[in-house]
Amino acid sequence: MNRALALVAAVGVFGVTADAFSQSGAGFPEFPDRTLKLGRTVWLGTCRECHSNTLADAPQVKDKAQWAKRAAKGKPALYASALKGLTTANTEMPPRGGNAKLSDDEVKAAVEYMLAIAK
Repeated sequence: MNRALALVAAVGVFGVTADAFSQSGAGFPEFPDRTLKLGRTVWLGTCRECHSNTLADAPQVKDKAQWAKRAAKGKPALYASALKGLTTANTEMPPRGGNAKLSDDEVKAAVEYMLAIAK
């Protein structure tokens, strides 16, 4: 079982919520832009567990080098990966980060937020 799936299993088995990992978004910047505000909210609720710790093989949000490579592919490619999911030899990201309730705009806002942090 890869580490991303192990994290998802732990969340499901132990009833761990995002609040259990951190009571706030401290350490993650806030931006005045409306899209980035939405992105931060989505990111804190859905994306943070994999993109801010090493339990998953997801690119860490504050790792500028990892995100520079991804940003070079262009936003449409990043949006597609986030919306449809991505499976590689190193990682397995479920569609919409595993939160099927997210709209396309919410997923894209979370991508924008991660890119803003990684600049």
